[in-house]
Amino acid sequence: MGLFDFFRFFARNVPPDELLTSRWTPISDGTFTDIARDYDPYKLAWRVGVGAFESWFQGLEQRLGQSLGRRLAHAAVEYEEHMMSFAGYALPSGRDSSTWSGTVQDWQTRGLGRYELLDDGEETRILVDRPASGPICSGLIAAAWEKATGKRHRFVWSQTSKEALVVTLTPDNSQPPVPKPRRQDWRDEEFPVPMGELVEEMWTDLRVDSSGDWSIMNERRMFLHRDLILRFEDYCLPYLEGIQQGRDDYSWSNSDPQREIWWTAAADSMRESFIQSNHHIFISKPEDWIQVARRHLSQHGLGALLSATSLDANGGIELKFRTAFHPALSGGVLLGCWERAYGRNGRLECDFSAQAVALRIRPSRAIAD
Repeated sequence: MGLFDFFRFFARNVPPDELLTSRWTPISDGTFTDIARDYDPYKLAWRVGVGAFESWFQGLEQRLGQSLGRRLAHAAVEYEEHMMSFAGYALPSGRDSSTWSGTVQDWQTRGLGRYELLDDGEETRILVDRPASGPICSGLIAAAWEKATGKRHRFVWSQTSKEALVVTLTPDNSQPPVPKPRRQDWRDEEFPVPMGELVEEMWTDLRVDSSGDWSIMNERRMFLHRDLILRFEDYCLPYLEGIQQGRDDYSWSNSDPQREIWWTAAADSMRESFIQSNHHIFISKPEDWIQVARRHLSQHGLGALLSATSLDANGGIELKFRTAFHPALSGGVLLGCWERAYGRNGRLECDFSAQAVALRIRPSRAIAD
């Protein structure tokens, strides 16, 4: 019996905060592991503020010049369908959503909000209260309904406020292929270990406000698996036409030009979001980057650094990862840290052809010695 199987039977006696902190465990490579999912690498997850994710998502749309909500929702359907093929929690079954105990617990500990069935006739309508992300929650509830009923459905959602949305589902006779595994193109640290001693630190000031709604330091958070981000990336690639807005100070060791466009937009949106947060960053020696990454990456499950090596006298630095949740997301944060520390624009080069993901950050313009 896995731990979440234990939750399935005994969750009524487990306080919501313990249910949450028991599922998500910090590990030595700066990521969070989902112990409800015993299958690596799908267990890695990003603990992100709900507002921060929305800001990043809007920045991504602006840089790509496209509306991406529908693609994120369809990526969520595919991701959830794939995830439900693994053990971990009771699958939804039947048309009464109030009996989906495993799904309720899953949403609660991911911080997604809560749901209830409104109508079930020719069309089915499901209300999602306090959705963490409109597109993601719509896709996840559509996947759950399909699993529960054993039938495919088309879905649309309407959201007039941040407090609630309604997902409308209609039967569909199409038979899309079964989702395939989606592995990242870079390497993670091979043998990270759980860091139980960090649990208390990582969950300081946790408050569970309601089912599926919890916060840390007064910021509502949620967990998003890396599998979802990778599938969302893939859904975007065929339609990209270049960077329409923002900066292009990025170089990636990808062989796919379309993927480089997405990574650049994703990284630059993360950089801008970090700059706007007004964090103070102080760097006096290369080793300071290890602690900077621990605070601004590992606290969110975005990875940890293995080493930091000076490249020049102008702040140039090479940063090698133990694990990077996603080089574009983690790299964007670190470029933002560099710009806050040195007060000028930087440029980022990423190489993951070797064993470890390596970032090199330098001033965007040459500085005379």
